Amino acid sequence: MAEESPVVGLERAARTVGGWCWAERRCFEILGGWVRDADEPALKAMFARHSRHHAWRADRWAEILPRAYVPSADSLVVGGLDGGIFDLMGTHGPSANGVAAHYDVLYPALLAAYQDSIVVMHPVTDGPALRAIRIILGDAFYDFGEVEVLRSELALGVVDVSLLAHLRVALKKNQVRVVEQGNSASVFRRWGS
Repeated sequence: MAEESPVVGLERAARTVGGWCWAERRCFEILGGWVRDADEPALKAMFARHSRHHAWRADRWAEILPRAYVPSADSLVVGGLDGGIFDLMGTHGPSANGVAAHYDVLYPALLAAYQDSIVVMHPVTDGPALRAIRIILGDAFYDFGEVEVLRSELALGVVDVSLLAHLRVALKKNQVRVVEQGNSASVFRRWGS
């Protein structure tokens, strides 16, 4: 049975959409930077494609960002406490560790926030965001399929599991800090939480 849809105020909804827009833009920047640094042509092409996909997803969020009765869009499209997590991922570059950090830890956590939001969104009041989530999840599914094919075809190297564990711990600590501070602007939190 679906959860009861919470009433999410316009400003809170706008901050959630703004945070998600920021996260997709940040992924676009990071993967776009990896394009120039990647040695393997297939990996370079994949990062270029996926970077553009993140930009496209950010545009979907920007399109539905409320323009009235809330702070300016510039003040809503922020990473808040989550910025450091994305920066940490970006430091690993186009390596096996970078690929794993993005596709195994960080981006799945963001997509989980999208997925978890579906069950609490109301089709009338949250329709545009709900539609964007459904489109974005479908789009991201193909990116994950492509990265798995590429992993099986290329020898990307051994992933440092302690590094991934560190990233997961940093993500969890950040989520705890967000809750403790009552900050609802985390990009990893679901709609209305």
